[in-house]
Amino acid sequence: MAEMSWFNWSSAVFTQQPTDLVVVAGQPVTLPCTIPGYHGMVLWLRDGMALGVNRDISGYPRYDIIGDHSKGEYHLLIQRTEIQDDAFFECQAIQAAIRSRPARLTVLVPPDDPVIVGAPVMSLRAGDHFNLTCHADNAKPAASIIWIRNGLVLSGAMYSKTLLRDGKRESTISTLYLSPSNIESGQQITCRASNKAAPNGKDATVTIDIQRK
Repeated sequence: MAEMSWFNWSSAVFTQQPTDLVVVAGQPVTLPCTIPGYHGMVLWLRDGMALGVNRDISGYPRYDIIGDHSKGEYHLLIQRTEIQDDAFFECQAIQAAIRSRPARLTVLVPPDDPVIVGAPVMSLRAGDHFNLTCHADNAKPAASIIWIRNGLVLSGAMYSKTLLRDGKRESTISTLYLSPSNIESGQQITCRASNKAAPNGKDATVTIDIQRK
């Protein structure tokens, strides 16, 4: 009869599994994992690499296993998401030999404040053609850049994107070409960089100073 009191590993099932989520870097997120009645070893994996067993994930200070252990709850709390958390996560019940569906955590990263080369004041000689260059770095997804003058979006800019070493973030460079016929001294031109993590955009502004000959 004593054997009847042991949990039958083969009957273990997930009632909660992690699901795909999108989060902005810096925000907390909880990935659920519940296996009612199961009291064996539970393992969380990130991109196939073990994070730790049960509640012991001391090697990851931003991570905690939360929930009621007696109810089979082993939820993974990430306190402040970072770009390295952009990965697939799985919850595994070792003795029951079951694993959750792989869940994709997508971490969005706003661009750094944009920088206009030569700002805050660009001095030019009257009659010269010139260009403005603005870069917005370390964004995921890559930042979109627009140029604004007197409340109107300027057209004709060129763009390029560079994937950074982490394989996730990108830097964007935009170059705007202007002719002397459509610019006045004292005018301000704004570079606005935005992405899904910063939908309202971030601005940098340069003032044009034309030196008369």
